[in-house]
Amino acid sequence: MAQEFIDENLFVGKQILVDSDRLVFNGRGDSIFSSNDLMLFKTNGEFHINTSKDTFINTKKIYIGPVVDGQLPNIPAVKSNELITILSDLISSLRTFFSVSYPQTSPAPTGNFAINKPLSETIVFNLNRIEQKLDSIKSDKVFIK
Repeated sequence: MAQEFIDENLFVGKQILVDSDRLVFNGRGDSIFSSNDLMLFKTNGEFHINTSKDTFINTKKIYIGPVVDGQLPNIPAVKSNELITILSDLISSLRTFFSVSYPQTSPAPTGNFAINKPLSETIVFNLNRIEQKLDSIKSDKVFIK
């Protein structure tokens, strides 16, 4: 469950309140914002992080999406390298079946094996084509561990 924050409209404890049309913090070197428990950025509009270099989010877990009825987003991200390995294994197994076993079977009781050979060749061709495209599912912008 996401940590609940004290409503910013409740003025309790030591605080610095600034009310302005615009706030600009400009650190000539680094800028560091720190909190022991919770840091909340809230806007009724858009939220942007602009950088000319890479962006790192260093945390145990990341939840992207709204909390609905107290439930955190719960659809896990896919690890593309592992998915590619699993799909490659599946394609390899199907390719073996359609290259070796399937041509030896017959859909008809009379044994018309000639029908299966061109069909299996087409299926193996399509499996090879799909396997060559597997790397295209990798993102070149988002990386997870």
